Amino acid sequence: MKLLLVLLLTVATTAHAQDDYSAVIYQGEDPKLAMKTSDIDSIKFMTTTAVDPTLYTVTNKSRWKDKRIIFLGNSITEYAEYVNAYAELTGCTALNYGVGGTHMAKIDANTTNAFETRAASLPTRADMVVVFGGTNDFGHTNTAEFGEFSDGTKADRYTFYAGLHRLFSTLVKRFRLKPIVIMTPVHHGTEIDVPEYIINSDGTITEGKNPKTGKTFREYVDAIKEVAAYYSIIVLDAYSYSRLSPMTELGTSRYFFRDGLHLSERGGQRLAKWMYPQLEMVYDMFY
Repeated sequence: MKLLLVLLLTVATTAHAQDDYSAVIYQGEDPKLAMKTSDIDSIKFMTTTAVDPTLYTVTNKSRWKDKRIIFLGNSITEYAEYVNAYAELTGCTALNYGVGGTHMAKIDANTTNAFETRAASLPTRADMVVVFGGTNDFGHTNTAEFGEFSDGTKADRYTFYAGLHRLFSTLVKRFRLKPIVIMTPVHHGTEIDVPEYIINSDGTITEGKNPKTGKTFREYVDAIKEVAAYYSIIVLDAYSYSRLSPMTELGTSRYFFRDGLHLSERGGQRLAKWMYPQLEMVYDMFY
């Protein structure tokens, strides 16, 4: 006599249903442990709030497991809070190319560590490239002119727009068949030359402007999106949708930020979890 024991769990269970086979709980993905409904003589229902882990296993295997991902960025990347969290979440091999204090665009001909320069020496043995920057281009008073979209890749044109064109053009040529992802920079507070926002005593908000270019941080973010769209590069808009903003933490204990600029460990985990489902879809687009 065969007895089918059905556990009524308070959590979701894994089941297998095929032809005249019953939907039963089984270990892993092995359908051999299922039985035909004709072989079942009786069914007994039991309610439980716990289950033997050998019978119930949740797996959330990332498509990026064991894949090589380059992270190109500034100090937020160099400090690796989000890089390490994403690597732990997915099991990928994270190649950290973050350098503190660097800009996406060259300031002048003597600039050697801008993203656009470093992109040319990135290893091509990678499965994806993630670029995360722009904060210093706006936040430092010693920065490139803002320029305009039509600057293109002109070699002796030292503007933010031209630097973005050269950076994205270089990446597209070097990683022609691999996914390239641009993440817009998250909001920042006062731990940099130029604050993004100024909260006035009456509660009103004034957008900060870079004294050299006269542009707001929002305009820098928009430029990144605009040039990325020209090269048809995927953009993850962390600026608009990651829920990471140090301005909401002013006057309270820091949570997602270690200061008004850099992510804390929890902030890195938050950003990594936000990236996760989007980059899983990116994998399916290219592989």
